[in-house]
Amino acid sequence: MKGRIKAVFFDIDGTLVSFKSHTVPESARRAIARLREQGVKVFIATGRLMKHVGIVNEIEVDGYITVNGGYCITSAGEVIFESAFPRATVERVIDLSEQYGFDLNVMTHQDMYVSSMGERVKKIASMINIMPTVADVRAIAATQPVVQMCPYISRELEQEIMPLLPDCVGSRWIETFMDLNVRGVDKSLGIQQVMSYYGLTMAEAMAFGDGGNDLPMVRDAAVGVAMGNACDELKGVADYITSSVDEDGVSRALEYFELI
Repeated sequence: MKGRIKAVFFDIDGTLVSFKSHTVPESARRAIARLREQGVKVFIATGRLMKHVGIVNEIEVDGYITVNGGYCITSAGEVIFESAFPRATVERVIDLSEQYGFDLNVMTHQDMYVSSMGERVKKIASMINIMPTVADVRAIAATQPVVQMCPYISRELEQEIMPLLPDCVGSRWIETFMDLNVRGVDKSLGIQQVMSYYGLTMAEAMAFGDGGNDLPMVRDAAVGVAMGNACDELKGVADYITSSVDEDGVSRALEYFELI
């Protein structure tokens, strides 16, 4: 495996960062440093906004895939790829949130804004230690490009409203809400964009994840690794299942594949 893999992509929440400690385990920090010493490029691949990746700032990386592939940027600040929703699509999702009465998170490059602070919103904010700003999301969408939306809905309601949004794709890493992206945009597309930028291919990529929004990249990378705490759906497409984030899963997988 050594020499074949040129770039490794890591999800943040539940993969690099523990939900228990809200920190990156020391074993993962050391392992990633050793990986870069071997000449392998390291990237973050997250559903978070760029402004919210500071939790992994202690790790030196080569770039970031944020909002599930919707915004890709090098560590030097060069934008590789970006995508935003058409205004009409955003308006349609806001209309549905008002019709069905669910909270809606609208994400722009500047921040994340939520229509109201319901219990589902509070639960996620506590888990990832990020509190969204309560705002008039329709007014926000009228003045800023929307790069991702997060309806706080059940799987049952998801099945009802997704047929009404043909130009969107949804994914989940938890039951409490779903990520909504422009159809065709996901973490796998982000990896393809980044690898192409560096003159590399998917056959040279490795990806680590734990949630449903990680499924495209774990499935499509040459080597896909599911954390021990990953959802069953992700484990089903992974090439390898390591231990959990709290049990040195990152370092153990990199050692298994003899990358460090």
